[in-house]
Amino acid sequence: MNHTFIDRYFESQRTLLGLESIDKHDVNSLFTYLNNLHSTADKLKELFDCNIKDFPEFKLLRIIRNYFHHVGDVDDVRMLVSIEENVYFDRVQHLIIPFETFAKSVKSFIDNAMVPESNRQYEKKLNFVKKEMASISGCYSYNEDLLNNMKIFCNKPSLKLDGEVYELGCDLFRFIFNVTNLIAEKCQKIDELACKPIIKELGNEFSVSNNINQIDMYCTPNKVPITTTQGMVYAKKVELVI
Repeated sequence: MNHTFIDRYFESQRTLLGLESIDKHDVNSLFTYLNNLHSTADKLKELFDCNIKDFPEFKLLRIIRNYFHHVGDVDDVRMLVSIEENVYFDRVQHLIIPFETFAKSVKSFIDNAMVPESNRQYEKKLNFVKKEMASISGCYSYNEDLLNNMKIFCNKPSLKLDGEVYELGCDLFRFIFNVTNLIAEKCQKIDELACKPIIKELGNEFSVSNNINQIDMYCTPNKVPITTTQGMVYAKKVELVI
């Protein structure tokens, strides 16, 4: 077997995040990548009993994929990290979707997973949702805020930054980077996949040990960037949009 699903995964990941294409937005890249990620997880489990589905970053991306696939569009924007004094990022680029879209993806997952309180499966479903949300919180520190303010975040959350209104964004780069390292490391340990040229070309840097931590940005208290759909904004004055 050629196991072409691995080639499709890494090719779609390169198309999505390759620096050479950062100025050439492809409307299909994120959708293609998320579908290939979904397929890769299924085939790794089916063919090699290799499970990546419990990885928090995978769960988060799967929620977005399912929303994209079954509910609504997911727009994205890519850009290089801007270099600012006294600010350090553990990455070189952003892949940002509207925070509204992320919130709606989580809400869709919860709505589809739950049953009416009168249903005898209610407690079981509720515990499942709580477990999945706790898992996602392992890679995304604002998930509790999202769950407590779902209605607000599902309605184009925005802030006025230095007098200009910006829609809030959610950066997916770290999640994709980390899950790609996981898949690469798993493939390198499976003989049938380790011999594939696309795996041999990856190099040792594709390792979970190189994953980006949840805290992936360091700054001074007076210079805190805010993620928007137009990139990171360093605002001196932050106001609510009424």
